Amino acid sequence: MTALSDLTPIQIRALIKLDTPGGDPDSVGRRIEELSPQILMGVFELLELKLATSELGWQNTAWFRLTPKGRAVREFGEA
Repeated sequence: MTALSDLTPIQIRALIKLDTPGGDPDSVGRRIEELSPQILMGVFELLELKLATSELGWQNTAWFRLTPKGRAVREFGEA
């Protein structure tokens, strides 16, 4: 189980950045170009924790978004 309190401040900022306002489950997430180097490091750590996922999108652009587990940690504090 992963709790919000287990995450570092940069991981929490990345968790917030990848979510869309209102927590839409169909969120497409964020393009790599939209993320600062510091947030991107947090995103890579979220990938290792299975709280985020990455996909190649239009024109081979990398996209990152929360997994259902990541959304649960953000919304309820643990998953």
